[in-house]
Amino acid sequence: MQLNPFQILLVVILSGLRAADFYSTQAFTYQHAFWCWLTGIVLGDPMAGLVVGGTIQLMSMGALGLGGASAPDYGMAGMVATVLAVTSGNSSDFSVGLAVGVAVAMLYVQLDLIFKIYNSWVFSVIRGFAAKRDYPNMLRSFYLSHLYLFMQGALPMLLVLLFGQQAVDAVLAVMPAWFTAGLNVAAGILPVTGFAMLLTFMPFNKFWYFAVAGYVCAAYLNLPVLPIALIGMVIAICYFKLHTEGVAGAGVAAAITDGGELEDE
Repeated sequence: MQLNPFQILLVVILSGLRAADFYSTQAFTYQHAFWCWLTGIVLGDPMAGLVVGGTIQLMSMGALGLGGASAPDYGMAGMVATVLAVTSGNSSDFSVGLAVGVAVAMLYVQLDLIFKIYNSWVFSVIRGFAAKRDYPNMLRSFYLSHLYLFMQGALPMLLVLLFGQQAVDAVLAVMPAWFTAGLNVAAGILPVTGFAMLLTFMPFNKFWYFAVAGYVCAAYLNLPVLPIALIGMVIAICYFKLHTEGVAGAGVAAAITDGGELEDE
């Protein structure tokens, strides 16, 4: 199947909209199957989009960019795989499309790191306008981030549609070693910074011992994230139940005591 220019334009816009919406408006769901299904509708084969999207959904479970971390964009991988599966004429076999899509998803990691650095500059521009009370330009500056996000999603898809996986590999190869090394350093720093920022919003001083317990589980017991999260969930439920039942029990005890005093009188 050969894509016409209108289909290429719609898929590129859809890819850019998905990337921009996730970080900004969040008007749509971020489920990969949904966006792959929309891509399949544009290409005339929505069932292929659902199959590819469901597969990508399972592949990406637990692959989240927590804190300030950057994770591969499996939604982009699914959309690329959907396009290649439909255009190849064999929508039941999308293994090649997934391989190309994963390569594009890895390119997204580098682009996302650049976005986080770029966004720091955007916020400095916004703060500058806010300090000058230039609110119209302050509001317009927000679109600098949205524009980058749209291009971050649209350009990789356009490269794949026009030139194939070779274009993605060429972009990765052109990046100098010092640049990719700097991105790797930033990739290691950003998650720590993100979690540190999250701790500032949490009552860490009150529950610091839970953080110590989690550290011991991860560093000394070598437990992966999922068992630690499940243990934390159990502790949180027990703490909540004991706290709420304790408050209710104290209220009942006070009522009984007061009632006894009234009867004695």
